[in-house]
Amino acid sequence: MLKKTLLSLIIILISATLLFAGASNESTSKSSSYSSPLAQVQVTNISETLLGLNTLYQYLNQNFLYDIDIDKVEEELTKALFKALNDPYSEYITEEESEEFTEDITGTYVGIGTYLTKYSPSYIDWDKKETYMVEIIAPFPGGPADRAGIRSGDLISHVNGETVYDLTATEASKLIRGKKGEPITLTINRGNAVFDVTLYPEEVTTPNTTSLIIDKTNIGYISISTFTQKTHELFSEDLRNLMNNNIKGLIIDLRNNGGGIVDSATMIANFFLPDGATIMSIQHKEGSGKQNYSAIASNDTRKVLNIPIVILTNGGTASASEILTAALKDNNRATVIGSKTFGKGIVQDSAMWKNGYIKFTTAYYLTPNGDNIHEKGIEPDILIEDHVYTDEEIKAYYKFIEDNRDDISAYIKAHPEYTKENMDNYVMLHSDIDFPELALKLLIRNEYIYSLPYSERPKVDTIYDSALIEAISFLEKVE
Repeated sequence: MLKKTLLSLIIILISATLLFAGASNESTSKSSSYSSPLAQVQVTNISETLLGLNTLYQYLNQNFLYDIDIDKVEEELTKALFKALNDPYSEYITEEESEEFTEDITGTYVGIGTYLTKYSPSYIDWDKKETYMVEIIAPFPGGPADRAGIRSGDLISHVNGETVYDLTATEASKLIRGKKGEPITLTINRGNAVFDVTLYPEEVTTPNTTSLIIDKTNIGYISISTFTQKTHELFSEDLRNLMNNNIKGLIIDLRNNGGGIVDSATMIANFFLPDGATIMSIQHKEGSGKQNYSAIASNDTRKVLNIPIVILTNGGTASASEILTAALKDNNRATVIGSKTFGKGIVQDSAMWKNGYIKFTTAYYLTPNGDNIHEKGIEPDILIEDHVYTDEEIKAYYKFIEDNRDDISAYIKAHPEYTKENMDNYVMLHSDIDFPELALKLLIRNEYIYSLPYSERPKVDTIYDSALIEAISFLEKVE
């Protein structure tokens, strides 16, 4: 029994030596007394881990048959570090991926026109679709995605038949942009419904701010579709022009605003809050060395404190736009109308790294009332339910689009005026549809808007936009 045990042990040791040293007899004889440098590394902290990796690299560099691309090694190690953070909002953006990351979001580019988000592939939970599919945060008004009926909260599982599960947010965004004029088919998951939508990427302009006085009222309206470093300046100019026209109320439309530069949001909030009011608070990791702080309203800017305000929100209202919403809501400076916001209550920092960028979560932000809204969102004061359709209605809607694409174009060509009468007439001609009439009204409205030159497209819809209609009614009743 003892001999058998010793023999087994010798075989195991010889096998281990062969596995490590190689298969040739010469290597085996030389390696039988070889002491592996890996065996000497005791990994107890990150410094020793890195030392161990260096030892491993040096060993491979000496013994691996082929040349090692050290730049590729460094890139993959950096990606692995961010993967280990297990945070969907933290990632390493390589030099090749950095062009889109640094692109000015107020510029023009070819794509389908939408804000989107995607968890890091390392964060996949197969029981939760949103962790491995691309989520639509907000379509650009009038863009290809918007006109096709793609909505905030839709999930994209495939692009041209290929899954997006293993892609980063940057890779997915680049793929979904497509090429001008070339069809791109997205597989959309909405609730339990799964269907394909074919779009044609085109030149789209990333929206920023839009302002006007709503027809037949004395109510000002400013929509903010994203927050850039210049948004607060553009908003200030819009606000000044509206105030010069003696508006009696203001609607700030943050629907489908996916966020952006936090400082722009806090500076806009400062326009409407008295000196000393809390705008938001930042809560860093304990022991990070960074101080928690609060953004406080000050008198170093123009103030508009004497008019009532309504903020419009929906599920696409996220991040910086939620900061502005909460700042005015918690300070009783605005009434929120619409549906619950997205719920992104964390902050990311970014920095250049090896000709690319690193982006990582650094803090929670809290509302003036001290609430953490992350993955919770902000409830409106007046709820306007989003339109919810059954699976059968969704399928019928997209079948109608495919079957009537030419019919819609022909109708608009024959009736080019963008009027309620023309839109209602088209709906009446298709009264036998198997989905809600409102969906068809919005479809024909969107197609009419797109048919107009960009500069002539109406900026608001006071015909079918129920949340906007409610906001106007609310402000008209305020004395």
